[in-house]
Amino acid sequence: MEENKVYELNLEKIYDDFKFTDNSLTHSQCKKLKLLPFAANDKTLFTKFDGVVGEVSRLLCNKKLESDFNALEFIENVVDEIGEFEGDTSKESFRNIIKTMFIDNDNLANFDIKTINYISSTSSEEKIAKFIYSIFFTDELKNIIEKYYNRDVDNILYKLVLKALPKLKEKQSSVDKYICYIPFINELFVNDFKFLIQDEELYKNSLNRFLEFYYLFYISQLSMKLSQFEKANLENPEKLYFTLSWESMSKNRTAYLYGWEKLKGYVESLFSHAITLEFLNHSNFDKQLGYVELFKIFNTNEEKIQQDIDKLCDEYISRRQEGIIWDGFTVKRGNSGNKAFDKVYRLFESIEHQFQGKASTRTRAYNAYSNWFVKFVQDNFGKRRGSLGYSLNLNEEDIILLTKICINNKKRLKLNLLFKEFEKRGISFDRDSKIKIIQLYEKLNLLEKKSDSGDAQYVRSIL
Repeated sequence: MEENKVYELNLEKIYDDFKFTDNSLTHSQCKKLKLLPFAANDKTLFTKFDGVVGEVSRLLCNKKLESDFNALEFIENVVDEIGEFEGDTSKESFRNIIKTMFIDNDNLANFDIKTINYISSTSSEEKIAKFIYSIFFTDELKNIIEKYYNRDVDNILYKLVLKALPKLKEKQSSVDKYICYIPFINELFVNDFKFLIQDEELYKNSLNRFLEFYYLFYISQLSMKLSQFEKANLENPEKLYFTLSWESMSKNRTAYLYGWEKLKGYVESLFSHAITLEFLNHSNFDKQLGYVELFKIFNTNEEKIQQDIDKLCDEYISRRQEGIIWDGFTVKRGNSGNKAFDKVYRLFESIEHQFQGKASTRTRAYNAYSNWFVKFVQDNFGKRRGSLGYSLNLNEEDIILLTKICINNKKRLKLNLLFKEFEKRGISFDRDSKIKIIQLYEKLNLLEKKSDSGDAQYVRSIL
């Protein structure tokens, strides 16, 4: 039983995997602990989630796309399903109907839940998709999803067109198991996904944005939780403020100070955390361990662990000398209450130190790693606010979708409870933004007042 094990750091395996030589080493991650799907290279970086959504859908259905969708070939397959026509004119007219209804810029139109499986993906998109699949999707959820994907279609033309689509190869999902560092986000995801898939139109139209949002939610919270090391509360979200695309911004707003301005510093350190946890998971434990679990485990063998991590730090620093100024380096974090875990602070700060300051020559991999998330946020949830830089941003469609999700299958929800549901999902609004959201609900005729005083305000379901 692993809970009765005494933790031992495997230094020999570390020296091997990180290629320690007399004066160098190579950073490695995702061998013992799979934290994030990022590479320390951003040459294949992307920010749009279309290919990710396609691969997630195929993973859920145990399918593989053999080749990219060919619009002309598809149209001819549909024509062949009909067989005979009354002359060439009627055949050509039918081709035009199929092209108009089912082709969108040479891609298959999103007319049925099964068509999502035909969105092609690059290897980088597949990697992110497998991360999302591993973190969020349970066997129970997958079984529910299969029922929706396997439903018969009533529309005769749709049925004909679906039959003409190229057959997808059966492929059992084989995905590396990433550590779900924040389990409560997984629980929220499962609940929200069950709601989303009940309505096929909502699912088809919103799946992309839904996955983008939960990807943002998980990694933003992970960035903040990692910075708290053993003190992280893994049962509740950290507050993170969003702005609205239709409102103005000032540098004194809570939504600015505690939004992207707050988050970006934590995101920058993701690479150092990934390396630190990779080191610490080179142990006699099979389970992937985060800081909170490591802190608890270290109590069983404190002195030996302290010595081993100290030795690792010394060996590490001695091999990271070129281009790095170590004079004056001190560990900034305080006392954890466990001498062995205090050495984790030293290990992390040693790794982080080499990437800091103008004199550092080692920032390329460090920045490339975090750029996978930074660029995604800026392109999908960021708004440039002039000299203030970026703020985290939601538009009207986002508010409407998230309102649907938060109200779920209820007919209405009290306004203050609705804002709490937003906060459960890592979205906080300051007073100014809340006023703008209430005005939006009033414009959409979704706000109900249940008393003359107006204190008890409810938001009706949008569905």
